[in-house]
Amino acid sequence: MKIVTRHFGSSRLSYFIKSTSWWRKRLLRKRVLVEYEEAIEILSQAPELISEKIRNSKIKPTVGIVKDGPFFDNFVHPKASWLRYERYLKNNKIAYKFIDILKSNWIEACKTVDIIVWHTYSSPSTQYLAESKIYILERILNKTCFPSFHEVWQYEDKIRANWLYEIYKIPSIPTSITNSKEEAIKIISNAEFPIISKLNTGSGSMGVEKIDNPKQALRIVNKIFSTGRNTYWKYIKQKDYFYCQEFIKDAGYDLRIMIVGNKAFGYFRYPNKGDFKASGSGKLTKKEIPEVALKIAIDVKNKLDSRLMAIDMLYSTKLKQYFIIETSLFNQIDTAEQLVVNGVPGYYDITDMNNIEFKEGRFWIQELLLESILNSWLLSNNTN
Repeated sequence: MKIVTRHFGSSRLSYFIKSTSWWRKRLLRKRVLVEYEEAIEILSQAPELISEKIRNSKIKPTVGIVKDGPFFDNFVHPKASWLRYERYLKNNKIAYKFIDILKSNWIEACKTVDIIVWHTYSSPSTQYLAESKIYILERILNKTCFPSFHEVWQYEDKIRANWLYEIYKIPSIPTSITNSKEEAIKIISNAEFPIISKLNTGSGSMGVEKIDNPKQALRIVNKIFSTGRNTYWKYIKQKDYFYCQEFIKDAGYDLRIMIVGNKAFGYFRYPNKGDFKASGSGKLTKKEIPEVALKIAIDVKNKLDSRLMAIDMLYSTKLKQYFIIETSLFNQIDTAEQLVVNGVPGYYDITDMNNIEFKEGRFWIQELLLESILNSWLLSNNTN
């Protein structure tokens, strides 16, 4: 049986391997895939999110869900966003259907729904696909999309995001981005090493490396501005752009803050021994988040105009300042407890910036997002 692996996994794995029984058994053994019924049971970590306003609305939208994989037969990825979207829609009596966004009839399929939700996989090929199709859906067919074109345009594109950071004066790590080889060489000559080099597209610290000296940096620049430099995306090279950041030596952790609606969540991430990258390490601590960091994150989300946003930052003890590392739209949500304070799961109510309060509760962030999208749709369609 062929396994559907849309928007998931490494691009280095061939379609053939992903279609074999060996690969299927491996996914099941490692519990990357579980039976649909077991996945639904996992969702019960958080109570059902019910909106009487949405359930009782006289006019309701039809929602199109794009599945993020892998999945086959009755087996699904238990962390997939589409499972959370589906649960919310069922519980709130909203009609939905699944959209195969990869097929040639995607336009006709999307014409039959009012809202499209799509957790886009963070690869260059998927991002190109998403930007191209969401533009048509949102700007030509007037569909409500998540992500919107604006949101997906800045997602998994560090260069675009940093242009916005510069314009909106967001306190990001000092960054240099150039498409000029001559300027890249000048940046190297003036840099204090080590510096951090990044690929334009990459998550979980993939494509992030520390450059220790000018000789190493020059070798990289020469490659980038000639035939291009190989990346972990086997089908794409780093070509004609150099992206580097200052190395903040005294930062011992990353802080991730996720915001949707009037709720904020977050946790601390720590690097593995001998590594400088906390992202992707798997070492997390969930505890109280400093209010100053929360206010910075809220300001960043508002300026970047995103309905859902994760803001990654670090703190320099020497400079006594938080620096934004990067922002992202989608993150892997493992549990319904994305914030825990003194052993109590919950969220920060950020309705009033001057009176941020911690409140108890377990939530799937995808359900909170969908509720926000539906409320906005109802408001724009003048329903009650």
